[in-house]
Amino acid sequence: MLVVSPRWLWCAETGLREGAHLIVKGDRIVDVVAERPTLDAERIELEDGLLTPGLINLHNHAMSAPLFRGLADDIRPDDLPGHILFSLLMPLGNSVADILTPEAMGDATEMALLECLMTGTTGMLDVWRHQQHAFVTRATGLGLRTWSCPYMYTVPNLSMDAAGKPVWSGEDASDRSFDFVMRLHAERHQGPDGLASIGFGPHGPDSNSPELLRRIDRASRELGAIVSIHCAQNPMEIAAVKAAHGKGSVEHLADCGLLRPGVILAHAMFATDEEIGMVRDAGATIASCPLGFARSGRGVPMARLLDSGVRLGIGTDGVTLDMVDELRGAAILAKTQSGKPSAGSAERLLTAATRDSADALQRPDLGRLTPGSRADLVLFDLSGPRYQPVWNPLRALITNGQGSDAHTVITAGEVRVRDRKLVRGDAAAVTRRGRAAIEQAWAEAARQGAIPASLASQRAFA
Repeated sequence: MLVVSPRWLWCAETGLREGAHLIVKGDRIVDVVAERPTLDAERIELEDGLLTPGLINLHNHAMSAPLFRGLADDIRPDDLPGHILFSLLMPLGNSVADILTPEAMGDATEMALLECLMTGTTGMLDVWRHQQHAFVTRATGLGLRTWSCPYMYTVPNLSMDAAGKPVWSGEDASDRSFDFVMRLHAERHQGPDGLASIGFGPHGPDSNSPELLRRIDRASRELGAIVSIHCAQNPMEIAAVKAAHGKGSVEHLADCGLLRPGVILAHAMFATDEEIGMVRDAGATIASCPLGFARSGRGVPMARLLDSGVRLGIGTDGVTLDMVDELRGAAILAKTQSGKPSAGSAERLLTAATRDSADALQRPDLGRLTPGSRADLVLFDLSGPRYQPVWNPLRALITNGQGSDAHTVITAGEVRVRDRKLVRGDAAAVTRRGRAAIEQAWAEAARQGAIPASLASQRAFA
């Protein structure tokens, strides 16, 4: 039995309460009470603590975070020969899969996952390359709840033509992609009573055939598995789908059965109002990643997404990994785009990152602090000077806070982080191993030319 006693307790279902005590037994919340319980239980008390459901990162690429940190920032016009996705992010990700051993890739991924856990993320949907399968065991070892949606392709190889436009090529990889996910699901999927879930991650409607997308639709329905797919993320994708199928990306997915509950569309950056309405009416979800696009000089349409009524989740896309940072970015965009200071409120965005993301994942037992819900919790310490005085703890966290103020992180009823320290494991050792793996990858990628020379020359003290 565990009793958590913060100053404030919030979830989207019950609102903000002060002075309440939350009781956990096993992996479930059994009660929230006003009076201090006289139970024989472990206790966590924090005088200026804000207890919320654990934050859910609805779209991420964990390996990308350390791999591109600094490298993909402040890109100058002449640094890359084309769009950053096609000239750096995807090609370098593919190269590193060949450069690093599975163990080294696991080390780099674990460092990213550690950062997520230590900043209040308890659940994450991650899309990764097949060579990064160590993600599952490393995440479970740390205590993160994850939905792995490995990349799937019909045409797997990405290059650029002389005009800097993307070119997909290679032998049909549909069967190989599909069989990999089916094997992984059979071997690693733990279901709601475990931490690891396996879903389908078709890269996009431009790199997957309609036949493969329909096959994924059938299998995901049979297995009750989540599907995550990039959609309307850049104009080149939209143009390619239009040329091949005579329709927009969202309509094409609908025709393939992949516009429905249990399907999460990553980004929808260039979706029209009509297309966003189609997603809303179909019960699918959009996962928006504000800081990932801001790095490339674009603002995601946060105000339009919030106003549309579509189910919205927030992801870090393998950029900051700190969900508090990401939620603040979303709030700022919503306010500046709409011209309304009330847009993108702290409560609305925290709802997106907890209950709404849990519902997108078909998990109504998550994202809530209600009896019967799974005990995935984060307790933020608002005692520091950056928060004082506290008028409203939700606004204090999103406006002034940082994920590193996560004092306690609990998943499945087990304390994973306490007093900002990893309970099981050596955080410093995880960081050392991850750093060494990425530095090795950078050095070899630069030697091979996978990092353009103009970027390689910008590394400080290389």
